[in-house]
Amino acid sequence: MSTGLNWRLLLGEFVVIVVGVLMALWVDELREARVNAQLEVAYLESLVTDLDADLAQFDETEAWMRRQEAAAATVLALYRGSPLTENAADLAAAVETAGWQFSPAITRNTIDDLRSTGNFRLIRDPALRRAIAAYYATVEEIRIPLADMRDRIWAQYDARVANVLGPGERLSVLQRPESFGHGITSDALEAAEPPSVEELIAALKAFPELEIAAGEVLYQTINSRAGLEGLRRAALELKATLEHWLASAG
Repeated sequence: MSTGLNWRLLLGEFVVIVVGVLMALWVDELREARVNAQLEVAYLESLVTDLDADLAQFDETEAWMRRQEAAAATVLALYRGSPLTENAADLAAAVETAGWQFSPAITRNTIDDLRSTGNFRLIRDPALRRAIAAYYATVEEIRIPLADMRDRIWAQYDARVANVLGPGERLSVLQRPESFGHGITSDALEAAEPPSVEELIAALKAFPELEIAAGEVLYQTINSRAGLEGLRRAALELKATLEHWLASAG
């Protein structure tokens, strides 16, 4: 009885095992590639949604900035003794709100997830990765100065309004329907009627520092709108790039 090994049989079994393992690995790689491709598309679609939210924020911020420009221009007209309206409540509101500032909130859910999980690698196109990174770099380059300007205007202008309007008069502005404080009440302070146009002009001229601050608000708000427009262009460019890629992938 022969006890020799059947090398041909063993070799055949070895080849079968190796081929089976390689096939299994290949199938796993295909499955992983398909999952990663689906994740890539989902991330890019989510980025488009984030950009839509950013663009809505830019529109809201621009509308706010234009209101502040108009309010600051109204304050400067009052200093010249030529009010743009005879409505005392509207004039008091312009004096109070000229320094109110608004900075756009950037939606970072998707980009933060991509970076924190290491899934940025799932975006296979290097040019697309660079475009995404460039947008968020632009956001930081522009948003930070915008926020700094907001804080500076608030400090320079808003801190001086108390020299012209009393606390009750300021509260009445805060309670106006277009204000973020609409409907707010206080147990410690009652809203007061606004001063007459003549009284408001006299109070302003007695405190010329607010005229300088209003001029700065007007100039810097226009300047900030230029930065905001840069953000809008960057968002629109990235959105167009992502949508073109998604349409091609589909």
